[in-house]
Amino acid sequence: MDHISVQEMRNAEERAFASGITVLELMERAGAECAKLIEKNMGTGARIIVFCGPGNNGGDGLVCARYLQEKNEVVVILPIEPKTEAAKVNLEKAKKLGIMIESEIPNEIFKPDIIVDALLGIGTSGPLRGKIKDFCKAINLLPGKKISIDMKTGMDLVHNKLDGDSVKADAVICIHAPKAGQNSGEELWVADIGLGKFAIE
Repeated sequence: MDHISVQEMRNAEERAFASGITVLELMERAGAECAKLIEKNMGTGARIIVFCGPGNNGGDGLVCARYLQEKNEVVVILPIEPKTEAAKVNLEKAKKLGIMIESEIPNEIFKPDIIVDALLGIGTSGPLRGKIKDFCKAINLLPGKKISIDMKTGMDLVHNKLDGDSVKADAVICIHAPKAGQNSGEELWVADIGLGKFAIE
């Protein structure tokens, strides 16, 4: 698979926005495709925890949780409230569907078959810290297959560095294409969200 840089991904997104596609539309596509890939590779009827961060990667996770809820048992863990408007919109949609949303991992939570990591996105740089670091450690202690959306949290694709407490993902769902630096051993699944015609040649 051909890898692209974080900047090339940003350029493709900006071209899409300039054409009239909205952040919410791309987020909906991304989350829906992520859910399809998870069910294609892992089946349905699973117990799933989706960890969502405060940015648009977390918004992708919230959309993914909505679609997964149709054929699986889903709990969303939201350690930090959404900060982007698109993520806030999708939090409200998830609440209206009755998806269980928690700020901490409940002691009595079911044993998950699948953990979805949507804590941080590809533009994140620097070491893990605070609640995000704590939740990465918690994810790594949970049973079940671990699948990250776009990148595993703790991977700094800007500087090509991996935090020691990064999520130990079994697979990464690469939005549009794998990003440069994503070659540390996990499976790479690609979610096509229609950005091909906006990609830099």
